[in-house]
Amino acid sequence: GLQEAVEREADLAIASANRVLLVVDGKEGLHVLDTEVAKRLRRAGQKVTLVINKMDPGYGGGKQSEFQKLGFGRGREVSAEHGLGFGSLMSEIGEGWAEADREKDERTRIAIVGRPNAGKSSLVNAWVGTDRTMVASFAGTTRDAVDVPAMIEGEEVLFIDTAGLRQKRRVEDPLEKIMGGRTAHAIDRCHLAILAVDSVLGVGLVEKKVAGLIQRAQRPCIVAITKWDLTSQGGEKTQGVTFRKEYEAALRQALFFLPDVPMVFVSSLKKSGLKELSDAVTLMRKARSIKIGTGELNRVLLRATESRSTPVKGGKKLRLYYATQVEGPLPTLMGFVNHPAVMSEAYERFLSNRVREHFQLGGCPLRWRWRGRDKKGGS
Repeated sequence: GLQEAVEREADLAIASANRVLLVVDGKEGLHVLDTEVAKRLRRAGQKVTLVINKMDPGYGGGKQSEFQKLGFGRGREVSAEHGLGFGSLMSEIGEGWAEADREKDERTRIAIVGRPNAGKSSLVNAWVGTDRTMVASFAGTTRDAVDVPAMIEGEEVLFIDTAGLRQKRRVEDPLEKIMGGRTAHAIDRCHLAILAVDSVLGVGLVEKKVAGLIQRAQRPCIVAITKWDLTSQGGEKTQGVTFRKEYEAALRQALFFLPDVPMVFVSSLKKSGLKELSDAVTLMRKARSIKIGTGELNRVLLRATESRSTPVKGGKKLRLYYATQVEGPLPTLMGFVNHPAVMSEAYERFLSNRVREHFQLGGCPLRWRWRGRDKKGGS
């Protein structure tokens, strides 16, 4: 039943958490269920932060001593209704996140992001083979970012399954405000982002906003087109493979600022497309850690500069001498030129596209550093 599912979910969450927030009702006071939950948390040996909610402006409170009987020290007082007290609480949680990130550096972190009810949690459950994230048929069931360990092609990864990001509007619910921040935080934490696009709804403002966050954070990206079993029922039966190709072409046009990203059609219900998604993840992981030979790189760049003239600025024409790969979290190239200030964003993008195409980097971004070859050129 639902109660058993909730208890099972709670046990799983407690077991895998780095920190647990025990939220109690500041107006109602200590409840017998609070005591039972506290006992379960103590048995699990987890770090617990006590959060006393409903401490609204003008409310006298006075329940601190009651809740300290739970054994977790002084509670952090907040008001979800009025958005009070969350700053210090989030700072404390953030310290725990930073510590957890340092511990998990060996694993590839994958953020699954997108609008509410785009099938993100269902995708994780189908992929990993567990009901670690509870879902329902209405938007926003998954309110928290949930880290889910899994194995892909024999390598351990960590899924950051986020709450969905809604269209920007005036948000009254403080939890919705935090959810929006969580999406950006998950993208910042991840090594690879999977943008879940509901195939029934397609690409809208939310998808473009999330894609923009991914692009600005310079994270490798895969687009997972979810619920394909619903969309393909009519289209593929009447148009066959042409329907899928046209659908993908429309998506690529809408997400033109994410060039060459792998797009995978998946159905969590039918468990279709999951192998292709795993292959795409493996491809992106290899792209992140690729070692590019200097000789081959410069042959690619020479052909690129011969096909398209380098930019001119202030009467100075850019000359690219050579480039080599340097250390970085992404493929990072150091380019030596005569005048670094003359390099334009458009020409850098052109060179990046040529390099990505040749080395089959797909949706993995490239980072450039430009340096003058001598003191006159600057650095």
